[in-house]
Amino acid sequence: RYTGVAGAAFRQEQHKRVLPPGQAETVTMAVPYAEYGPHVGDQDALKLTVSGTVEETGQVVAKELRVRLRTPDLTLTV
Repeated sequence: RYTGVAGAAFRQEQHKRVLPPGQAETVTMAVPYAEYGPHVGDQDALKLTVSGTVEETGQVVAKELRVRLRTPDLTLTV
């Protein structure tokens, strides 16, 4: 919520990838409005969290992304 209080998680996915050093890979996760819409209100945001583990060292890498949601502008032409 805009107050900083988190709502309940509505989706969790787990993907396992093994990447050689210096390599990158993109994993796409589409979240349609029909899925997240019932969970959000005015001035809310989606928080996406991604984490990974380096198998050899056990080091954990994590990244968080907040996406602010807003209602599209309404334009009327007369």
